[in-house]
Amino acid sequence: MDITIIGGGIIGVATAYFLSTRKQTSIRVLERDPTYTNASFARSCGGFRHQFVTKENIELGIFGRQFIQKYTDEVQWTDNGYLLLFNEEQADRQRLAVLEQWKHGGLIKPVLQKDLKQMFPWINTEGVHIAGYTETDGWLDPHSLHKVFKQSAIDNGVEFVKTDVRDLDPGNRRFMAQTADSDRFRQYCWSDDNGYGSNVIVVTAGCWTKDLLPDIPVAAQKHTVFNIKCPPHIADMPLVGDFTTGIYWRPEGDGYIVGSPTGRFDQDDLEPDHNDFEQLVWEKLALRAPMFESVKVTGAWAGYYDTNTIDNNAIIGKHPKWHNVYLASGFTGRGVMQAPGVGRGLTELIVDGEYKSIDLSCFSPQRLFDDQINYEPYVL
Repeated sequence: MDITIIGGGIIGVATAYFLSTRKQTSIRVLERDPTYTNASFARSCGGFRHQFVTKENIELGIFGRQFIQKYTDEVQWTDNGYLLLFNEEQADRQRLAVLEQWKHGGLIKPVLQKDLKQMFPWINTEGVHIAGYTETDGWLDPHSLHKVFKQSAIDNGVEFVKTDVRDLDPGNRRFMAQTADSDRFRQYCWSDDNGYGSNVIVVTAGCWTKDLLPDIPVAAQKHTVFNIKCPPHIADMPLVGDFTTGIYWRPEGDGYIVGSPTGRFDQDDLEPDHNDFEQLVWEKLALRAPMFESVKVTGAWAGYYDTNTIDNNAIIGKHPKWHNVYLASGFTGRGVMQAPGVGRGLTELIVDGEYKSIDLSCFSPQRLFDDQINYEPYVL
């Protein structure tokens, strides 16, 4: 089976790795920018969690954490845990989410407001009705995880080629591509013996999926993250996702990082939205943790979420119109944590014809054409 993967970000290399563990597969990955300068994974915070509403997101989070256990040194794993905060209006949904997480092996601890301050003295519990705490979740260096997947795939015979792919035309089995050694685009037909002969195409192009598959509702959404310092540095603080305000923060080095609650579409550059800190972040941050009333912003960066604009959930599986085209995109900020499970699942679907481990059918692209919305509200 000849397989061409278009897009060498975290989902592309994870899929390449798992496919390369199967017999009688020939795999190549086409990536236009091997430096991954604007790739979503390269600008992410590297979080791994299983606190979700959607069952499959819970299962993907648990498997992702299990998978990286054997690579904790390589990926610089930090197991500080996750603490998610919810107000009274959100409490009923959170209680149901906890039951779903327990049902599928989650290790979440529900925390009532009266107990929260005792566990985390630096939290102001005003407006918090309930919280969810997981000790086993954490974060890693996303570049390191990408390197693990890519090198393992190369060791298994996967070929990585610097190639800019345009104008994917599945109906006529062809696309336009410009390789590193050429100054122009050429047309490649999948059935030809031209180095790209392939009977399966896998699109893992992230924010740029729509350039290749215009009917897939994925768009780049820019998010800004700030580096800050304040006198108390609590190195073992968990990542705090405050759904009452929309912000999140965690320790990083000798300071902290904090995410803006606002993502923006139609942003052509990745210049951070510096004004967000004073206008959208600082007041909410200081309200929830008064230790941040006096802070110094030491830096900022921005990155894209490959956002599914319909229901915030991933789009994984066969394209409904083209029998030989698969895709995985629309992770809405969860690509790094879900890469191990998605790479394994896509491999099962492509090679075995069905999911064998986690059933990812609920993420099928077909649901978007059938107006079957599968909404995930727990987006940070």
